[in-house]
Amino acid sequence: MPRTESDKTEAPARTLRLANRLSEIRRLAAAVEEFSSRHAVPGKAAHHITLAADELITNAIEHGEEPDRRIVVTLRREPDRLVMEIAHRGSAFDPTSRAAPASIEAELDDRPIGGLGVHFAKTLLDGLSYVRRRGMNRLTLTKNL
Repeated sequence: MPRTESDKTEAPARTLRLANRLSEIRRLAAAVEEFSSRHAVPGKAAHHITLAADELITNAIEHGEEPDRRIVVTLRREPDRLVMEIAHRGSAFDPTSRAAPASIEAELDDRPIGGLGVHFAKTLLDGLSYVRRRGMNRLTLTKNL
């Protein structure tokens, strides 16, 4: 049966423009909490997507080459999942192509530096995808509800 105009409802969404500073992650966490409360997102799902975003945005800020850039984050509540899109300019970096850290069980002093944040994000999320388009890194994080 074809969909009618009255069947089409847009998913609730919110867009934030973050400065390229670690202190902005607190603002993002507060926005996710408020959005989740308003749109009946379970607390655990909101917490997981916030923790994963914290790791991924921290990497973008710490390793980015454009100090004045903005990071655009869009939250969307779909019927069965919470979706967060993170877009920023900078060097291409696809966290989905990184293999899991080789030695998670190894002693901290014996582990190579890096990679745990991406592994952490992949573990918390139900989906993580990356695309580079028009000079921008675009990550899509999904958490099933």
